[in-house]
Amino acid sequence: MTTLPSAALPRFGPAWVTWRQHRFALGATALLLAALAVLLLLGGLTARDDYHRLGLDKCASFTPGTRCDQISIEFNNQYATASLLLIFLLVLPAAIGAFVGGPLIARELETGTFRFAWTQGAGRTRWLVTKLAVLTLALAAVSAAFSPAYKYWNAPFERTLPSGFGSYLPFEFGGLAFPAQTVLGFAVGVFMGVLARRTLVGIGASFLITFGLSMLTVFLVRPHYMPARTTLGKIGRGDWGVGTTYQNPSGGPVSSPEAHQLFVQFQAQNLNRPNARFRDWLAARDYRIVTHYQPSGRFWSFQLIEAGWMLALAAVLAATTVWMVRRRTA
Repeated sequence: MTTLPSAALPRFGPAWVTWRQHRFALGATALLLAALAVLLLLGGLTARDDYHRLGLDKCASFTPGTRCDQISIEFNNQYATASLLLIFLLVLPAAIGAFVGGPLIARELETGTFRFAWTQGAGRTRWLVTKLAVLTLALAAVSAAFSPAYKYWNAPFERTLPSGFGSYLPFEFGGLAFPAQTVLGFAVGVFMGVLARRTLVGIGASFLITFGLSMLTVFLVRPHYMPARTTLGKIGRGDWGVGTTYQNPSGGPVSSPEAHQLFVQFQAQNLNRPNARFRDWLAARDYRIVTHYQPSGRFWSFQLIEAGWMLALAAVLAATTVWMVRRRTA
């Protein structure tokens, strides 16, 4: 087969061909996120109406036992099912990455069409880099545009259901995390597709790997981006509690088995006192609870750290993918 000179291909030829080849995948991704955004906006409108109808906007605080606290509980319970269903949004980066990235190169390797596609006026490196760059930018833009819809939905619950800044969905969709996770999912999908050379295997493997990495990040990695602070009192609004330890009356640390034994004693002594609190029981015996937390002011630092390492890993996977394709199809 004769290879055309690179000058025969227009400057933006690979980008245009990339769009033509993958416009349906990008369109489907955009439509999915747009549909979810519309649902969130409609739900947000309803939640805001209920928020004002119940008079929650006039509540200065939600001290336990007060009328405002009771109304906020009613409001939160009303939307508990919807809030629970939104947890599935955590799978979006893995699903998008597998759907768009998995077949990107794997399909051409599997069907053999790469022999034609990569000899039409542009080398394989130019084709690959263009594909990766165009689709990465498109996915980052689409995922970034989705985040404000979740923030609109969640706004009424920020006062009635306060949580630390590291809470799953508010953190994912509150800044740079979701676009970075989507780009990483795409890079994993492309890499696994090239590694497996089978479209379906690449899609399935990339979904499992990206979702597993996301869960690992949420539960094990994210809380430790920066050293946690400690306090013997209550943490502030928006602070993220990441752990609890105990001090004995002499100020020394209490081991996990000792803490468990203390809790067993507390339960045994308060079987008929449902309102008894473990914290108060410990304080009466001169034990103190030490709360480890991340201050709310670290939100954007955490966002930058997470986006940074995810984008760096995506870049490494993309470079490795180009190297693998050049080596395997040389």
